[in-house]
Amino acid sequence: MNNLLRRLWRQQHGSLAVETALALPIVLAAGAVLTDLITVELEREHMEQRAGAIASVLAMQSELSRQGLSGLLAATIPDQNTGSYQMNIANVRQNRQVYWQLSRGNNTGICTDNVVPTGSTWPGELPEVNEESGKENVSMIVVELCRNGSDITMLGGLTVKNQLKATAVNRVTRNTLTLDATLAAEAGLEEDADE
Repeated sequence: MNNLLRRLWRQQHGSLAVETALALPIVLAAGAVLTDLITVELEREHMEQRAGAIASVLAMQSELSRQGLSGLLAATIPDQNTGSYQMNIANVRQNRQVYWQLSRGNNTGICTDNVVPTGSTWPGELPEVNEESGKENVSMIVVELCRNGSDITMLGGLTVKNQLKATAVNRVTRNTLTLDATLAAEAGLEEDADE
């Protein structure tokens, strides 16, 4: 009886080793895929935080200079691990008219859905719109941050073919945000358009 128990134990022990050897690659692959999903979600969250921070800071300003914008972007968007990205910043009035729009980033072809010239109608969604009786002195800052998903380093071999996009909208506290001469020229504003 003792010998029988020993044989059964050895057979079970060997079976357990084989099952473990077969299951280990599956467990490791599932772990890598889960890690990739968490990485993408964390990147999306970081983008939302950055877009929200930029929109919040700009909404509190009455004027924006080139140096001020550069400093704000340097403080919120890291130089490393940002991949290929584009940020569009627009000041949109309550009646959907685009007062001005600026684009930043290292790839200007990613986030193009809502890129429109100054004075045209905003094509995207806004939380506060009144096209007929909207006031020209009520405006919102819209920050859209887009990144190529293929730039994100993946552990498990997943690929993100689409772009990641984060949008933040804040109401400007003082009518519209006035740009300095350099940014106004970039946005296509005339010099006398400082309202």
